Amino acid sequence: MLALSSATAEAGFITIDQAGMSAIFSQPSFSHTPIDIRFNPPQIIVDPGLLDINNRAQERALVDLAPDPAPTVDAFFVDQVNFCSFEDEPVRINGSVHGCAQLPGHVFVEESASAELSPATLMGHELGHNLNLKHTLADAGNLMNFLFPHGRMLTEEQVAIILQSPLVQTGPTGRKFIQITPIAIVATSESNSRGTKPMPSPGRR
Repeated sequence: MLALSSATAEAGFITIDQAGMSAIFSQPSFSHTPIDIRFNPPQIIVDPGLLDINNRAQERALVDLAPDPAPTVDAFFVDQVNFCSFEDEPVRINGSVHGCAQLPGHVFVEESASAELSPATLMGHELGHNLNLKHTLADAGNLMNFLFPHGRMLTEEQVAIILQSPLVQTGPTGRKFIQITPIAIVATSESNSRGTKPMPSPGRR
Protein backbone atom coordinates (compact mmCIF):
# COMPACT_ATOMS: atom_id res chain seq x y z
CA MET A 1 0.00 0.00 0.00
CA LEU A 2 1.30 3.44 -0.95
CA ALA A 3 0.53 6.55 1.05
CA LEU A 4 1.71 9.92 -0.25
CA SER A 5 0.98 12.34 2.57
CA SER A 6 0.95 16.10 2.58
CA ALA A 7 2.57 18.33 5.19
CA THR A 8 -0.69 20.15 5.94
CA ALA A 9 -4.10 18.79 6.81
CA GLU A 10 -5.89 20.99 4.28
CA ALA A 11 -4.58 19.21 1.20
CA GLY A 12 -5.32 16.05 -0.68
CA PHE A 13 -3.08 13.09 -0.05
CA ILE A 14 -2.90 9.82 -1.93
CA THR A 15 -3.50 6.40 -0.41
CA ILE A 16 -3.67 3.41 -2.76
CA ASP A 17 -3.72 -0.34 -2.25
CA GLN A 18 -2.80 -1.97 -5.55
CA ALA A 19 -2.84 -5.54 -4.22
CA GLY A 20 -6.24 -5.01 -2.59
CA MET A 21 -7.67 -3.48 -5.76
CA SER A 22 -6.37 -6.27 -7.96
CA ALA A 23 -7.84 -8.82 -5.54
CA ILE A 24 -11.28 -7.21 -5.84
CA PHE A 25 -11.12 -7.27 -9.64
CA SER A 26 -9.90 -10.87 -9.84
CA GLN A 27 -12.30 -12.50 -7.35
CA PRO A 28 -14.04 -15.76 -8.38
CA SER A 29 -16.94 -13.98 -10.09
CA PHE A 30 -14.45 -12.84 -12.75
CA SER A 31 -13.79 -16.52 -13.58
CA HIS A 32 -11.25 -16.64 -16.44
CA THR A 33 -11.19 -12.88 -17.06
CA PRO A 34 -9.48 -11.26 -14.05
CA ILE A 35 -8.52 -7.60 -14.35
CA ASP A 36 -5.19 -6.23 -13.13
CA ILE A 37 -5.25 -2.76 -11.58
CA ARG A 38 -2.18 -0.77 -12.62
CA PHE A 39 -1.14 2.62 -11.28
CA ASN A 40 0.77 5.34 -13.06
CA PRO A 41 3.18 7.43 -10.95
CA PRO A 42 1.27 9.75 -8.58
CA GLN A 43 0.85 13.38 -9.56
CA ILE A 44 0.37 16.58 -7.56
CA ILE A 45 -1.69 19.49 -8.87
CA VAL A 46 -1.60 22.84 -7.08
CA ASP A 47 -5.08 24.37 -7.00
CA PRO A 48 -6.21 25.75 -3.61
CA GLY A 49 -9.70 26.43 -5.00
CA LEU A 50 -10.32 22.70 -5.43
CA LEU A 51 -9.26 21.39 -2.02
CA ASP A 52 -12.97 21.14 -1.17
CA ILE A 53 -15.56 20.24 -3.81
CA ASN A 54 -18.70 22.15 -2.86
CA ASN A 55 -20.60 22.79 -6.09
CA ARG A 56 -21.04 21.86 -9.73
CA ALA A 57 -18.55 24.47 -10.96
CA GLN A 58 -15.77 23.02 -8.80
CA GLU A 59 -16.74 19.51 -9.82
CA ARG A 60 -16.52 20.51 -13.49
CA ALA A 61 -13.20 22.31 -12.93
CA LEU A 62 -11.76 19.16 -11.35
CA VAL A 63 -12.79 17.08 -14.35
CA ASP A 64 -11.18 19.67 -16.64
CA LEU A 65 -7.87 19.12 -14.78
CA ALA A 66 -7.82 15.40 -15.60
CA PRO A 67 -4.42 14.88 -17.24
CA ASP A 68 -5.25 11.64 -19.08
CA PRO A 69 -7.88 10.78 -21.67
CA ALA A 70 -9.88 7.58 -21.39
CA PRO A 71 -9.22 4.67 -21.15
CA THR A 72 -6.86 5.81 -18.37
CA VAL A 73 -8.76 6.59 -15.15
CA ASP A 74 -7.90 9.79 -13.28
CA ALA A 75 -8.38 9.46 -9.50
CA PHE A 76 -8.33 12.77 -7.59
CA PHE A 77 -7.70 13.03 -3.84
CA VAL A 78 -9.00 16.18 -2.13
CA ASP A 79 -9.62 17.38 1.41
CA GLN A 80 -13.44 17.25 1.30
CA VAL A 81 -16.15 16.22 -1.13
CA ASN A 82 -19.39 18.00 -0.25
CA PHE A 83 -21.09 17.86 -3.64
CA CYS A 84 -21.64 15.15 -6.25
CA SER A 85 -23.85 15.32 -9.33
CA PHE A 86 -22.43 12.34 -11.24
CA GLU A 87 -23.92 9.38 -9.41
CA ASP A 88 -27.50 8.21 -8.97
CA GLU A 89 -27.33 8.64 -5.18
CA PRO A 90 -23.98 9.76 -3.70
CA VAL A 91 -23.15 8.15 -0.37
CA ARG A 92 -23.48 10.65 2.49
CA ILE A 93 -22.48 9.98 6.08
CA ASN A 94 -23.20 12.89 8.44
CA GLY A 95 -23.50 15.15 5.42
CA SER A 96 -20.11 14.14 4.00
CA VAL A 97 -19.58 12.46 0.63
CA HIS A 98 -16.67 10.01 0.72
CA GLY A 99 -16.25 9.89 -3.04
CA CYS A 100 -17.86 10.85 -6.33
CA ALA A 101 -17.46 9.30 -9.78
CA GLN A 102 -18.65 9.80 -13.32
CA LEU A 103 -21.27 7.16 -14.16
CA PRO A 104 -19.90 6.04 -16.56
CA GLY A 105 -16.70 7.95 -17.26
CA HIS A 106 -13.01 7.98 -16.40
CA VAL A 107 -12.75 10.52 -13.55
CA PHE A 108 -13.49 10.13 -9.86
CA VAL A 109 -12.65 11.97 -6.66
CA GLU A 110 -12.17 10.75 -3.09
CA GLU A 111 -11.84 12.38 0.31
CA SER A 112 -8.27 11.68 1.35
CA ALA A 113 -9.15 10.77 4.94
CA SER A 114 -11.80 8.29 3.78
CA ALA A 115 -9.40 6.75 1.27
CA GLU A 116 -6.87 6.28 4.06
CA LEU A 117 -9.47 4.37 6.11
CA SER A 118 -10.50 2.02 3.30
CA PRO A 119 -8.20 2.44 0.28
CA ALA A 120 -9.10 -0.60 -1.83
CA THR A 121 -12.86 -0.66 -1.33
CA LEU A 122 -13.46 3.10 -1.64
CA MET A 123 -11.40 3.34 -4.82
CA GLY A 124 -12.93 0.12 -6.10
CA HIS A 125 -16.43 1.48 -5.43
CA GLU A 126 -15.78 4.75 -7.28
CA LEU A 127 -14.05 2.89 -10.12
CA GLY A 128 -17.14 0.68 -10.28
CA HIS A 129 -19.21 3.77 -11.11
CA ASN A 130 -16.75 4.67 -13.88
CA LEU A 131 -17.28 1.12 -15.16
CA ASN A 132 -21.06 1.78 -15.27
CA LEU A 133 -22.09 0.07 -12.01
CA LYS A 134 -24.85 1.70 -9.96
CA HIS A 135 -25.41 1.47 -6.22
CA THR A 136 -27.07 -1.59 -4.73
CA LEU A 137 -28.88 -2.21 -1.48
CA ALA A 138 -29.17 -5.95 -2.02
CA ASP A 139 -26.06 -7.07 -0.12
CA ALA A 140 -24.03 -5.18 2.48
CA GLY A 141 -20.98 -7.16 1.36
CA ASN A 142 -21.21 -5.90 -2.22
CA LEU A 143 -18.63 -3.38 -3.45
CA MET A 144 -21.40 -1.13 -4.77
CA ASN A 145 -23.45 -1.03 -1.56
CA PHE A 146 -24.28 2.43 -0.21
CA LEU A 147 -22.72 1.77 3.17
CA PHE A 148 -19.19 2.95 3.94
CA PRO A 149 -16.84 1.19 4.25
CA HIS A 150 -18.02 -0.79 1.26
CA GLY A 151 -17.92 -4.54 0.82
CA ARG A 152 -15.68 -6.32 -1.68
CA MET A 153 -17.98 -8.73 -3.51
CA LEU A 154 -19.05 -8.35 -7.14
CA THR A 155 -21.71 -10.52 -8.76
CA GLU A 156 -21.37 -12.22 -12.13
CA GLU A 157 -23.92 -9.74 -13.51
CA GLN A 158 -21.81 -6.81 -12.31
CA VAL A 159 -18.68 -8.39 -13.78
CA ALA A 160 -20.43 -8.71 -17.15
CA ILE A 161 -21.11 -4.95 -17.10
CA ILE A 162 -17.50 -4.21 -16.11
CA LEU A 163 -16.10 -6.30 -18.97
CA GLN A 164 -18.11 -4.24 -21.47
CA SER A 165 -16.47 -0.98 -20.33
CA PRO A 166 -14.00 0.72 -22.69
CA LEU A 167 -11.83 1.38 -19.62
CA VAL A 168 -10.90 -2.31 -19.54
CA GLN A 169 -7.83 -2.71 -21.74
CA THR A 170 -6.17 -5.86 -23.05
CA GLY A 171 -2.39 -6.27 -22.98
CA PRO A 172 -0.24 -8.08 -25.58
CA THR A 173 -0.53 -11.34 -23.64
CA GLY A 174 -4.33 -11.10 -23.52
CA ARG A 175 -4.39 -10.08 -19.84
CA LYS A 176 -7.02 -7.47 -19.05
CA PHE A 177 -6.13 -4.37 -17.02
CA ILE A 178 -7.29 -0.94 -15.91
CA GLN A 179 -4.78 1.94 -15.74
CA ILE A 180 -5.22 4.59 -13.02
CA THR A 181 -3.39 7.87 -12.40
CA PRO A 182 -3.66 9.00 -8.74
CA ILE A 183 -3.62 12.80 -8.34
CA ALA A 184 -3.48 14.86 -5.13
CA ILE A 185 -4.89 18.40 -5.10
CA VAL A 186 -2.84 20.66 -2.81
CA ALA A 187 -2.85 24.35 -1.91
CA THR A 188 0.82 25.11 -2.51
CA SER A 189 3.90 23.31 -3.77
CA GLU A 190 5.09 23.18 -0.15
CA SER A 191 2.02 21.12 0.80
CA ASN A 192 3.67 18.02 -0.61
CA SER A 193 6.16 16.47 1.84
CA ARG A 194 7.41 13.52 -0.23
CA GLY A 195 9.27 15.29 -3.00
CA THR A 196 6.87 14.62 -5.89
CA LYS A 197 7.08 17.43 -8.38
CA PRO A 198 3.91 19.56 -8.28
CA MET A 199 2.00 20.33 -11.46
CA PRO A 200 0.54 23.85 -11.67
CA SER A 201 -3.13 24.01 -12.46
CA PRO A 202 -3.54 24.49 -16.23
CA GLY A 203 -5.94 27.04 -17.61
CA ARG A 204 -9.51 25.84 -17.13
CA ARG A 205 -11.64 25.09 -20.12
